[in-house]
Amino acid sequence: MLADDRRFLPLTLLAQVGVGLCLAAVVWLWQGGVAGASVVAGSFVAVIPNTFLAARLLGARNDARALLRSAWIGELGKLLLTVVLFGVVFAFLRPLSAAAVFAGFIAAQMAVLGSLLVGNKVRISPTES
Repeated sequence: MLADDRRFLPLTLLAQVGVGLCLAAVVWLWQGGVAGASVVAGSFVAVIPNTFLAARLLGARNDARALLRSAWIGELGKLLLTVVLFGVVFAFLRPLSAAAVFAGFIAAQMAVLGSLLVGNKVRISPTES
């Protein structure tokens, strides 16, 4: 089970990147380069903090206290990184489509929800009752 958990986090991050890039390609064709680049920026505002959290969780020791501490630090770091990255995007990325930034961010976050729904299916072998 632990091997599956350690593989789940990187696959979820990869899914976030994939959803962000696919949405960016569609928006790029539909609305143009500014909107497409804004979607990429918004999706990476979601992916980078989630990568920090995943690294904290995967690097934790196997005792409960250390895992809880890593989760708290990881979540606080994730929130701070999200705020800082949104600030950087809105301060320095010009020209910018604010709606596209938020669309990319929301799409990447929804990829986490989707991977949790797909990855949480319990597999019971036919010999178990």
